[in-house]
Amino acid sequence: MNKYLTSEDRSNNLHNDNFHLYRAACFALSFLFALIYLSLFVNYVCSFYGKIGVTTASSLLNNGMSVLIIGGLTVAFLFSAIKLIEYKSDFIYKYRWIIGISVAMLAVVFKVSGSSLGMWSIMLPENAGTPIWGIPRSLRSDEFSVGTLFQLSQSHNDYAPISEILRGDITDVRMVYGAACWSVISLFRPVLWGYLVFGFESGLAFAWSMKLCIMVLVSFDCAFLMIKSKPLSLLFSILLCFSPLIQWWGTGEVVLYGQALVLLLDKTLFTRKRSTRVIAIVAIAWLCGCYIMLMYPAWMVPFFYIFALMGVFRAIDYCRILKSGEYRSVLAWSISDTLTSIFCLLVSAGLVFLAFFQSSEAMASVVNTVYPGARFETGGSGLPELFSNALSLFYAFDTPLVSNECEIATILCFFPLGTLASLSCIIKKRDWHLIALLVLQLFFLLFAFVGFPSFLSRITLMYNVPVLRLLFPIGYLELLLFLISVKKAKEFQEANSQISSLLVLLVIGICLSSVFQIYILLSAKYLVARKLYLLMLILLCAVSCLLFSAFILGKNCIGLFVAFAICFGVIPGCCINPIQIGAAPLTETELASLVDQFADKDDYSVKWVVDGSWTVANLCAAYGAPVINSTNAYPDLARWNSIDDNNENEYAYNRYAHIIANVFTPSTSFNSTQDDLFTVNLTEDNLRQLNVKYVLSSRDLTEFSSDQLRITQLGSANGFVLYEITY
Repeated sequence: MNKYLTSEDRSNNLHNDNFHLYRAACFALSFLFALIYLSLFVNYVCSFYGKIGVTTASSLLNNGMSVLIIGGLTVAFLFSAIKLIEYKSDFIYKYRWIIGISVAMLAVVFKVSGSSLGMWSIMLPENAGTPIWGIPRSLRSDEFSVGTLFQLSQSHNDYAPISEILRGDITDVRMVYGAACWSVISLFRPVLWGYLVFGFESGLAFAWSMKLCIMVLVSFDCAFLMIKSKPLSLLFSILLCFSPLIQWWGTGEVVLYGQALVLLLDKTLFTRKRSTRVIAIVAIAWLCGCYIMLMYPAWMVPFFYIFALMGVFRAIDYCRILKSGEYRSVLAWSISDTLTSIFCLLVSAGLVFLAFFQSSEAMASVVNTVYPGARFETGGSGLPELFSNALSLFYAFDTPLVSNECEIATILCFFPLGTLASLSCIIKKRDWHLIALLVLQLFFLLFAFVGFPSFLSRITLMYNVPVLRLLFPIGYLELLLFLISVKKAKEFQEANSQISSLLVLLVIGICLSSVFQIYILLSAKYLVARKLYLLMLILLCAVSCLLFSAFILGKNCIGLFVAFAICFGVIPGCCINPIQIGAAPLTETELASLVDQFADKDDYSVKWVVDGSWTVANLCAAYGAPVINSTNAYPDLARWNSIDDNNENEYAYNRYAHIIANVFTPSTSFNSTQDDLFTVNLTEDNLRQLNVKYVLSSRDLTEFSSDQLRITQLGSANGFVLYEITY
C-alpha cells in the first residue's frame, strides 16, 4: 500500500477537512443562537412568575447551572435532529404522515394544547395551575376568554346549534360564533371535530396539536411541488408553521385548506388509478366548503389568488404531459370525471348554502352592525412591517411599543430578497412559474403601497383586505420565491463550475437584509436587551449565508438545514404559545362549582349578570349560566332596545361586543369605549325588566337591598360573590 498521497488526494482531504470545519461552524453558530434565545426566554418566564425580578437576561446568564442545562439540552436536541435526518431521511420522508399523525394523536391523548387558558390562574384569585412550558399570553384574550370559553359553554349545551347560554338568549352558534355543534356547518370545520368526539379538553388539544402537525405536513408537501427540494421544502414548512405570525394569531387554517386543495388537485391529475381520482375529487369539494367556511375574507381573498395560481401550474403541467403523449404516466381525464366533479361540487355548494340559510338571520345581523359591519378597502397605506420581519423573533420575551403583537407579527422571509432574487433568476432563464408568482407578489405590493381605485378593489375582491392583513400572504409568497431562487441558484451552479452570480446575489442580499434589520433594531427604543438581540441577528445573517452557500455549492448539509430551521423557526415559535396540559385552570375552579350549583340546565328563562367584568361574564357562560353580558358576537337588539328609550344608543351596542355591565346604577346608559367593547349601566328597573335573578360581583351588593328588593348572598368563589335577587 502506498504511504504517500497524491496531490489530488491531499487536496480532497484538505477539502473534506475544511468542510468539517464549515459544518462545525454552522452548528456552533446555530447552537449559540439557541442558547442565548432560550436563556432570554427562561429568564422572561421566571420574571413573569415572580421568581426573578424584571431584568434583562443577565440574571439567568450569570447562573451557570441554568446555562449548562439549557446548553446541554440544546446540543443534544440539535445533534440528534441532524443525525436523524442525515441517516434516516428516506425513512422519515416515506413515513412522514404516519409519524406526524402519531405525534398529533399522542398530543390529543395527553391533552396537549397551546391555549393561553392558564391566564385564568392569574385572573382568578386563589386559582392555581400553570403550563408545563412557557407562559400564557394575556394578548390572546380572544382565545382564552372568548373562543375557548364558547367551546366549553357548548359542552353544557350538548353541542346544540342553538344556545340559550351565550348572550343569555336564543343564540345561533353555528356561523358567527364558530362554536362546535351538531350541524351541517361542522362538516366543514374539521378543527372542531375533536370537541364533538372527545369532549372539551381532548377537543382543545385536537384543535391545536392535530392542526399544527397536519399543517407542517401539508406545507412540506405543497412546497415540494413548487421547490423540488426536500431540505428547502422542510425549511419552508418550519419557517411558515412556526412563524411568529401563525403562532401569535393561533391560526393557519387558510394555508392548511388552501395547500391541501393544491395537493389534492395534483393527486387528481397525476394519478393512474380511477378510485384515487374519485376520492381526491370528493375531498376537493369538501375542502372548498372548508375554505369558504373560514369566514375571514381578509386572508381568504389573497390566498385564493396564491393557491389558484398553484393549481393552474399543476393543470398546465398535466396538459403538457398529455400533449407529449406520455399517457402511461397519468390517467387521462374523462367525461365521468367531469360529471363526478360537478356532482361533488354541487353537493358541497348545497351544504354550504344550507349552512348559510340556517344562520341567515345571524349573518344579516352581523352585516348590519356598526362593527365589524361592511368593509371597503382600497389599500395604499403602506406596510413597513415587511421590512422588520426578523424583529418578530424577539416578541416572545420583549413587548414591542404597540398594543397588539399579533398585528405586527410576520414570517421570517428576508423581504425583499425573494422578490429581487426571483427577478435575477428570470433574467438568467425565463421561468413562467417564477414570473407568475412574481407578478402576483407585485400585485399585492402595489395594493399595499400604492392602492387601487374603488372599482378595481371591488372587482378583484381586495376591498375585503386591510393592508396590514397582507403581511401573511406577502410573507408566504416572499418565502416561497426566496427558496425557489435558492434552488435555481443550485441548478445554475451545477451547470457552471464557477460560482454563479445568483449565489453571490443571495449572499449579498441576505447580508443587506440583515443589516437593515439591525438598523431597525437599533432604532427600536422599546426593545430591552439590545446587545443580545444584535448578536442574534448577526448570527442569523452568518448562519443563513453559510447554509445557503453550502446547499448551492452542492455540499451535503441536509442536517444543517434542519438545525437552521429548528434554531430560527421552531425555537422562537415554540416560545410564543405555552404548552398546556389539560384545562384545569379553567375547569377546576371554585367558581365552576358555585355556578354549577345554581345554573338550571333545564330552564334558562332566569338570567345572570356579571358585574364589572366581561371576561368573568364569559367564564360563567362557559360554566352553563345564561349571562346576558357574555360576549355578543352579534347584537341582541331586542334586549337592548327594550331598556334604551327611542333606541338612542343603538350605535353603542349594535356591534360585535364584549360587554361590561354595572348594576344598580342611578340611570341607564350605554358607552362604547372601543370597537368591540361597550359598557352598560343597569338600574334596578332594568334588572327587573331583563328578568335577572343572579348577579356575580366582587362588590358587596347587599347595601342595595330594600323593601321592594331582597338581595341574598348565595356563596363566594375566587374573589367573587354570587347574589340572588328577589323582586
